[in-house]
Amino acid sequence: MKVVFAGPSIHGLDNALLAACEMHPPAGCGDVLRAVGASADAIGLIDGVFESEPSVWHKEILFALASGVRVMGAASVGALRAAECHAFGMEGIGAIFEQYSSGERVCDADVALAHAPAELGYAPLTEALVDIEPVIARLAAEDWLGAEEAEALLAAARHMHFKQRTWNAVLDAAGLDKTRRPGLVRARRGFGLSQKQRDASEMIAAISASEPLVHADRHAFEFSRTAFFDQLQRQTPLKDPP
Repeated sequence: MKVVFAGPSIHGLDNALLAACEMHPPAGCGDVLRAVGASADAIGLIDGVFESEPSVWHKEILFALASGVRVMGAASVGALRAAECHAFGMEGIGAIFEQYSSGERVCDADVALAHAPAELGYAPLTEALVDIEPVIARLAAEDWLGAEEAEALLAAARHMHFKQRTWNAVLDAAGLDKTRRPGLVRARRGFGLSQKQRDASEMIAAISASEPLVHADRHAFEFSRTAFFDQLQRQTPLKDPP
């Protein structure tokens, strides 16, 4: 069984891409542990909760790896956890993972955004910085923006809280002439998938094609149990993730 935790990062993707995996909502604390208990042989972490309830613990990811489960991460909290747990065998996929893994990007909030509830397909309501930065760079490279305009937009986006970071808010904060906006919007739509969507797509394709780990492939490390992990395991029913 291949379990993938995802929400806003896969909004708008073709459902056919998701067919080979058992899809679940963004992961919270205990969900990876539940997936291991439900006999998952591969776990993909894309999106996770981080404010409304406790986030996925590194320790449960390490437990999954020590149990011989393949764990991949990309796009959002999955990219963060993959960069943090890569030395223990978690597999990171995509440009956002590479940015965190290399140290080019260090702020957790760069992947954060506000989104709609599950009933509305977790549709993004604001823009993650990891998505908005490459769009600004491409608009500048294709001469839709001048150098000073691009710098103003980047500065506005980087100083804005993720719950307020919409394109209109960034354009307003940067003082961009409103007559320029329709052309920028059309150009941006022509760029296709966001970086988060691209990385999520790449990870889902990779986990869909992956084979279960054999013993020789497992990353060797000693899993150290703690009182906190034991308590989490006692409090986490071993059933399918919600």
